[in-house]
Amino acid sequence: MGKDSRKGPQLMLAALITTAVVGGAAATGSYIWASQNAYAAKVNGEVIPTTEYLSIVERAKKQYAGQMGMDFNSEQGRTMLESLQKNIMNSLVDMTLMKQKAKEMNLSVTPDEYEARHKEFLRSRYQGNAQALEEDLKKNRITKAEFEKQFRDQILLQKLYQKVITDIKISDKDLEEFYNKNKDKFVVPEQINAKHILIKADEGNAAEVKKARATIDGLLAQVKGGANFEELAKKHSQDDGSKPSGGDLGNFTKGQMVPQFEEAAWKLKPGEVTPTPIQTKFGWHIIKRGPTTPGGTRKLEEVKDMIKAQIQQDKERTTFEAWLKKAKDGSQINVNEEMTKAPPATAAASPPAGAPGSEAQPGQPAQPGAPAQPPSQPQDDGHGH
Repeated sequence: MGKDSRKGPQLMLAALITTAVVGGAAATGSYIWASQNAYAAKVNGEVIPTTEYLSIVERAKKQYAGQMGMDFNSEQGRTMLESLQKNIMNSLVDMTLMKQKAKEMNLSVTPDEYEARHKEFLRSRYQGNAQALEEDLKKNRITKAEFEKQFRDQILLQKLYQKVITDIKISDKDLEEFYNKNKDKFVVPEQINAKHILIKADEGNAAEVKKARATIDGLLAQVKGGANFEELAKKHSQDDGSKPSGGDLGNFTKGQMVPQFEEAAWKLKPGEVTPTPIQTKFGWHIIKRGPTTPGGTRKLEEVKDMIKAQIQQDKERTTFEAWLKKAKDGSQINVNEEMTKAPPATAAASPPAGAPGSEAQPGQPAQPGAPAQPPSQPQDDGHGH
């Protein structure tokens, strides 16, 4: 079973919405065709302005052009642009509806909640430096009021999300069923433990290789003479990752280490040390074999927490998606479909130098146009031979 696929929490598409900040630039150039549209969409009578939608589209185009070199006048680019525009429109509609539903549920963000989350955001993204955030906002022409509104909306949508998923329950039967259906995901191969002492050497530098070999030979002689392997590793090994633990590399399976190291380690019996130094691209090693962990299928008790986290994630997603679908089915949503079509191919318009969309935004999401889901609080973001 793979690790939880959720990455560290990050701001959602709402962080990209900077109403009226890019509006002027977005409504020019390749988007002059859309300037007469009065709205991008309406959700239960609430208008999503054209300028708001276009500002996000322009910023998304800027990201794709910069990261992928996408030419939106090409056939591939225009196909991608239509898909991107539809995703952005859907996300805006979803977020507008979610904020409406949050209001219906009497959800709000108190000053204390805002302050606590804002402090955490500053700590995780700016090391507590409020001036750095202000400079970022100024550089991207985002006002403090605009940022605060976006951030407050983010917190509100998180509260809505938690409200929707609050009644999710996971039973022992759920865990057993998941385990029995996915036993193949819990099969682990045989593992061995090993410790090593490394003296680094560049393979292409003969003098360095020779000098390192002399050093490792001296250490191996000490090991054979009865010196404590772990103490020698702590004192002399040049592998900073394993040095503090006496050279311990932990458990590993075949294929995880470079071939020369793997072959030598697997030939040893537990407790044995390589009779001669082993050379790899990292340098010279003395290897001490540790215990073997037989392969097999992990028991339910061993993976229960992992399974519970996976089921929780899946149930949260399906529960919220079902709730959002029901909310949309019961709402009056009008989308200006013309806005999601690629405009006539022309020279791509770019925001003026220094305008939003030309630089990364504070707390900007990794991917604009992602499926709408309440954002989570921003958080902070091996050695192998």
